[in-house]
Amino acid sequence: MTREQLEKELGKKVKIQITDGDIIEGYLRKTGENDFKNNPSLYIPKNYYFLTDGSLNCISFLFRVSHIVKIL
Repeated sequence: MTREQLEKELGKKVKIQITDGDIIEGYLRKTGENDFKNNPSLYIPKNYYFLTDGSLNCISFLFRVSHIVKIL
């Protein structure tokens, strides 16, 4: 998985398999987006991704491209 491939999915609902075998589902977001500027944990780190529910609530941990096995 490359960063370019992953970033094509930003804002879309995705299912992601991560390196430990878990599958997580939600809307793919990237740290540093203006929607999260009031939450330093989601705004300050660079080049991390996370999943949200439909109303911008973070429902996953922060992860990098290298943590992703594939998008299902």
